[in-house]
Amino acid sequence: MKTKFSGILALLLVLVVQLSFAQQKTVTGTVNDDSGLPLPGANVVIKGTNTGTQTDFDGNYSISASVGQTLLFTYVGFGDQEIPVTASNVINVDLVPGAALDQVVITGYSRKNQTTQTSAVVSISASEISELSPTTSVDNLLQGKAAGVQVTAANGKPGQGAFVRIRGTGSLTAGASSPLYLVDGAPIREEDLGGIANEDIENITILKDAATTARYGSRGANGVVVITTKGGKRNNDAQVRISSRTGYSERIAPNYDLMNAEQKLQYEAELNALGVNAAGPLPGVTTLPGSEERQFLLDNQTDWSDLILRNGFIQSNNFSVSGGADKVDYFFSAGHDRNTGIIDQLSGYERTNARLNLNIDAKEWLTIGVNVGYSRSSSDEPRDRNNMQNPFRAMADYNPYETEFVLDENGNVTYDESGNPIYSPTTTSFNVRGALLSEPSVDYNNNLLASATAAVRLSDHFTYNFSAALNGLTTRTDGYSKPGGILDSLIGDADNPGNKLDFGSYLSDMTISNSLSYNLNGEKNNLNILGLYEYNIAEARSYTVRSIGFPSALLSTQSNAAQVTDGSTTRSKLALVSYGLFADYDYDERYLASASARYDASSNFGDDEQYGLFYSVSAGWNIAKENFFDVDAVNDFKLRGAYGTVGNRSGISRYASQGTVGFGSYPGGSSTIPDNIANPLLQWETTTTTNVGLELNMFQNRLRFVTDYFIRDTEDLLFDVPRAAESGIFSVTDNLGKIQNKGLELSLSGDIIRGENLTWTVGGNIILLDTEIVELPDGEDVTPNAFNILYREGSKINEHYLVRYAGVDPATGRPQYLNAEGETVFSDEIDGDTDRVLQGKSTIADKEGGFYSNIRYKGFGLRTDFVFKTGNWINDQVQANLNSDGALIGANQATSAFNYWQNPGDTNVHPSPLYIDEVIASDRFLTKGDYLRLRNVTLSYNFDKAVMDKTFLSSLRIYVQGQNLLTFSDFYGDPEVGISSGETISFADSVAPGELTLYSYPNTKSYQIGVDIGL
Repeated sequence: MKTKFSGILALLLVLVVQLSFAQQKTVTGTVNDDSGLPLPGANVVIKGTNTGTQTDFDGNYSISASVGQTLLFTYVGFGDQEIPVTASNVINVDLVPGAALDQVVITGYSRKNQTTQTSAVVSISASEISELSPTTSVDNLLQGKAAGVQVTAANGKPGQGAFVRIRGTGSLTAGASSPLYLVDGAPIREEDLGGIANEDIENITILKDAATTARYGSRGANGVVVITTKGGKRNNDAQVRISSRTGYSERIAPNYDLMNAEQKLQYEAELNALGVNAAGPLPGVTTLPGSEERQFLLDNQTDWSDLILRNGFIQSNNFSVSGGADKVDYFFSAGHDRNTGIIDQLSGYERTNARLNLNIDAKEWLTIGVNVGYSRSSSDEPRDRNNMQNPFRAMADYNPYETEFVLDENGNVTYDESGNPIYSPTTTSFNVRGALLSEPSVDYNNNLLASATAAVRLSDHFTYNFSAALNGLTTRTDGYSKPGGILDSLIGDADNPGNKLDFGSYLSDMTISNSLSYNLNGEKNNLNILGLYEYNIAEARSYTVRSIGFPSALLSTQSNAAQVTDGSTTRSKLALVSYGLFADYDYDERYLASASARYDASSNFGDDEQYGLFYSVSAGWNIAKENFFDVDAVNDFKLRGAYGTVGNRSGISRYASQGTVGFGSYPGGSSTIPDNIANPLLQWETTTTTNVGLELNMFQNRLRFVTDYFIRDTEDLLFDVPRAAESGIFSVTDNLGKIQNKGLELSLSGDIIRGENLTWTVGGNIILLDTEIVELPDGEDVTPNAFNILYREGSKINEHYLVRYAGVDPATGRPQYLNAEGETVFSDEIDGDTDRVLQGKSTIADKEGGFYSNIRYKGFGLRTDFVFKTGNWINDQVQANLNSDGALIGANQATSAFNYWQNPGDTNVHPSPLYIDEVIASDRFLTKGDYLRLRNVTLSYNFDKAVMDKTFLSSLRIYVQGQNLLTFSDFYGDPEVGISSGETISFADSVAPGELTLYSYPNTKSYQIGVDIGL
């Protein structure tokens, strides 16, 4: 009897579900503006759910909905419309200009109308992305687009990403201040963003305050960047899009001049006359003006920049097809990008990518989706660390009278016994041009981003959602120092020539999410509650093999080596378990409230400290919707506030809380060595954020203004605390210290002209930021792994810590300095440690932002974007090396080096080279990093639809584009400094980004022409 009852109950439940969705159907239509022109990219969402789509280029849409549900139509700059689904299968909508708050915001766990949003979020649409200068790494697109988002290009290397900080520096641990990036729900490292094609992106949403970031718990401490890729449209024929662009890049010219051969020879002679002994053996002294030897040097001088660099070639081709039937939609794309970079003899960066996004209504109550993206890239890496192998340092160091090859007395290239040209040793005894051929190093990356989703509509109010997201990355580095090559001849093993390095890694990051949501949408009351269970596991593996002794430069596999000198593997895992409860409520879009709680457990920490509770509360009030507020000029006037906590576990070892040992060997045996001391009390960094904001839209949304004031307090900082050397361990990770970031964000945009054929929109944003180190372990100063940075309670984050330079003594030309007490003294009275002081000058800009202009006339479009930064200070070591007062007389110098003290009374000059031994490290070359840069100019033309209707094309857009065309700055060189030097971003994480300049891959300007075709 019990079995029969269970069977009957099951049948009844199935019947109820089927009846609940018996009226599910596909609704199609067109969204136009009030003049009848289509609105591409308009949002169409089933109110109270996460289900939605966007209109295509012609304003068409298709969506599955049930009779009785309500469709919400929104578009930036236009008022929203809500239309119930009835018996009709077609709903056409004309939107009129209205509140900009009516934009759908995708926050990862939900889609919300901007009108009811209570947090600080910014969205960048696909249409805006298409007007920006293309980049091979998505994070570079964010610069200047959102108040509070600070972006600095890591360097100009093709495929390289950027340093992104949202509302300041969230931690003092290296690498722990980057935001969380999600691509269709899959977490992705910032280094791997280069695998995503710009053309595949539908929307980028930046979550800045705790009202939304707390929903990501320990992963959202530094903000969240949600990237959503494109999808297809239901009941649409296949739409084919082809985009192609090509162009070239060149180095942004530095605002200083290097000496030519004649100037350098003269400089050497002058310094020799002053008694600089190092100048004696140099050609400026050993050859006489007018002599044949001197003339030979002048006739064969070399422009090393011109020799080492070239114009880079850029090419990008992308193809996509999208569409859908009654119960399915799809998007497929494939692309290929190539950027040779600006270093001659290197092939640069190359990427191939493909993507498939598919959604299917498997049942009337079940929708499943699959998003899969794959990319493969290769990059031959220049050795751009601060040493003689760096081609960018070589351009500055090599003397202009030196040549690439050894020349005979007639100026002809000489050859060795094998017929190969003999490279000149140069002033560094290392010829970079030869090394670029004999020291190949190539990085290969394969990245898979995949997610699968299922939405089960249990009833009109309840929906169960499941998702599984995977980010899988394999990397391989193939480095070979050929036998007999430049580097091998200099430092290699003569008995075992050649050196081969093979390094590989595998990283996987999987997230499984289960959620149950409840939606209640009344005439005025709207409530959404979501319960979440989520599991994340990340695994990393790597191997390293190094060997020497190769019989030929053509044989480079490890099996051909005479001896393996190093072989190792590593493996680690990290797990995170999360439980969450989120709620959103609004009354008539007038009174708004949200709350969230998330409970995270991480394997980073001790057994008793693994769990952390993170929460947020927020509220908003749209005064413009009150009956008493009768101001026609104001469309929206929303006040909002948020308070919440988030955690952070980034930047520390995966086994930081555990006691670990390492293993080694000695002659005749093996050894066990303590590697880490257990700290079972290790716990989360916790950031508490308070935010108040105002959103104002006026004059039929022609003027839009947003401002936020925030305070970010981070405590229980994860610090590597020094240990006594006797323990055998130099440091142990612990929770000590507190920092604060606070600031004001301002965003303003407006339609100066809004006509049928002509529109002109301008806008801009800025953050005013203040940082402070509030508390440190035992109140003691901390020296991080940086060049000249010190952490001290009460100081700014990343303040420079240097001896103060006091200029030249006008009477003698001797360099002067200030001691700790502020007294002017010479170098013999300066202690390089105790006389250093905090400068009050940080690497972090206190003002940063961007502004733009976008003009459209009929089919023509002209967009310009500027970015700016001010208030940061950079230790300019390139300037120091090029004005070395004779210390680096063997290398080339800048023409400004001639401006040294020569006569009593000289001021504003370099010290006399007579006192070369009195030059010490100081703030002499600590320089403001202020700049204003024209980041993007795009001139485009969209052919009229009436013209396209007479062809086989549905749309055609052509454009020309320039990037980094102008820079306004007094900085000596390029002020946009991310990595000072180094071959990877991870290396740069060990220093303060933007702290100093050395010889990293320079930023470039580019010129491109492109076409977008719709079929």
